Amino acid sequence: MSDVVHILRGFNVPVSPAIKADERRFPTSDSLSCGPLQPLTDISEWKTQRLSYWRSISDYEPEEGDDDFLGDPSDLVRARRVVIWLGTSLDSQLMLAWATALLRAVGARPDQIDAVQFHRNHQGIEILDLGMLNPEQFSAHPPPMSLTPDDLAELERVWSAIVSPDPGPLVATLASPYERLPFLKRAIGTLLHRYPEKASGVNATEMRALHWVRRAAPSTPRIIGQVLADGFDAARAGTGGLDQCGDVWLFNRILRLGDPALAQPAIVIGGSRKEYRNTTVNLTPFGARVLDGQANFVEANGIDDWVAGVHLQSDAGRVWFHDEGNLVRR
Repeated sequence: MSDVVHILRGFNVPVSPAIKADERRFPTSDSLSCGPLQPLTDISEWKTQRLSYWRSISDYEPEEGDDDFLGDPSDLVRARRVVIWLGTSLDSQLMLAWATALLRAVGARPDQIDAVQFHRNHQGIEILDLGMLNPEQFSAHPPPMSLTPDDLAELERVWSAIVSPDPGPLVATLASPYERLPFLKRAIGTLLHRYPEKASGVNATEMRALHWVRRAAPSTPRIIGQVLADGFDAARAGTGGLDQCGDVWLFNRILRLGDPALAQPAIVIGGSRKEYRNTTVNLTPFGARVLDGQANFVEANGIDDWVAGVHLQSDAGRVWFHDEGNLVRR
């Protein structure tokens, strides 16, 4: 058995000769941009916390023995070389920073840690995640870059900023460039757009969802499809699209906007609240005002939400708004 372990994210990573038959895969399907992120010190506790989050917003339940959510940590402990395979998306780059904390948490001390960073395919399209590659494209990967002690120290610093309960360290680390990892902070900077916008009180993805509710109601599948398509179109055009949130998280955000317990819901939801294919949505008059910049969702309803390590809580006075690349505390 080889002592090489490959860390890969996603459900649709191609099988390729680039990973030899006797080398181990350490897969993770976790989208780290979604839900709370706590410091990673105990791998079992971490997995429990992350699974708890996904169960709270979906019917996700891994089958017994299924290691797609998180691979076998003992493989990492035995590894002499670890290879981290990366696209350019927010989730992929978060995995790069997370991997350093993961190796430390399980006590792994490989002699060599390499990163294989994909950027664009032969058509110039950005490779956001490994699932965009076929086996031949995966095999024609860029050369691995060995991570230096300085690289690892930078990744640890970035991870600490991401899981900090205050957004200040993240804003500070985004202001300090690190040229050897050019895709890292470009992607992680999009986390700021997960904060509610100062004018509307909804985040950037929620604003796109409200836009499509106005245009495509009552079809929730079409609305979710259009929001996700907007992200891919932005990536193809080079104008954004690094935050590929996925349909499960997006549907949960739509449900939050239409929670009937809110003082001022932005959406009226009909049908099933479990399957978006059987759910209908329509904009409320208040939602229209939010969309038109005439009302603020957080000011009307408060907030209890997470962006990485930051718990946004109106009742505790912990509210930050995104304002043109900055975070402003209310």
